[in-house]
Amino acid sequence: MYQEQILQINGVRLWTAVQGTGLPMVLCHGGPGGYDYLSSVADMVSDLCQVVRYDQRGSGRSQPIGPYDVSTFVDDLEGLRKHFNFERWIVGGHSWGAGLALAYAVRFPARTVAVLHIAGTGIDDRWHDEYRENRLNALIESEREEYQRLRTQREDAKGAKGERILDRLRTLSRKTDVFDPNCVDNLPSFDEYPISNAANEMVGADWKRYTTDSKFQQSVYNLPMHVLFLHGACDPRPGHFIETLASKLFYGTFVSIPESGHYFWVEKPDEVKAALRQFVVDYVINDTV
Repeated sequence: MYQEQILQINGVRLWTAVQGTGLPMVLCHGGPGGYDYLSSVADMVSDLCQVVRYDQRGSGRSQPIGPYDVSTFVDDLEGLRKHFNFERWIVGGHSWGAGLALAYAVRFPARTVAVLHIAGTGIDDRWHDEYRENRLNALIESEREEYQRLRTQREDAKGAKGERILDRLRTLSRKTDVFDPNCVDNLPSFDEYPISNAANEMVGADWKRYTTDSKFQQSVYNLPMHVLFLHGACDPRPGHFIETLASKLFYGTFVSIPESGHYFWVEKPDEVKAALRQFVVDYVINDTV
């Protein structure tokens, strides 16, 4: 089964794709402001799960209508669940989408059977400084100098010039998201649709407020369902924050994928597939602890 459609959800038209049969699952792409690129991940479990993918509001094939904040994005997810008439579902996401999955599980624990936190950044805002350092160290000297120069120019750049600077910064960052440089060309390209910088900036700022809220942090620690934290061992986004977060959850499981970066299913598809399927079978289908 595979079906793409545009749905009217929570006052906005959202592009969706559904594939597979079995337990309901949703996968949230990263960004914010990007669009879906998780078909390969969905393929890994589509014989076990009915997987929903979608472009978040303001992104890709979905309608560019705000507001752009975490609460609205959670409402959109819940609207999708209701549309598909799923009583409960596995909520997963990659990068920023992993944070969105956590926010949904906190607000709707009774509707969340499990969470997949795939290469996310967790809820400790200190990760970003270390990430910047790791990213710079992964670039060659000329690229490092260019990156730092563009970061400075971006502060005052407006309009088309600012967009060009952001595009170049993203291109340089992509090079640091792999362990094997030969895999860079296999990463999601984001060439088909423009990145929504408005959604990126506004949702990103709102997510930072979430991650510095002690009540939200405690709610994540108290999640009553199993949470799988998958992280690439060579992702410049530091994995030790994620491992620490997993250890604070009663039902948290941390799995590091060796010799891989941010899009680890591109570099280590067999290992990622095995980890995802084992989690779904052990902690959802068999409901073991």
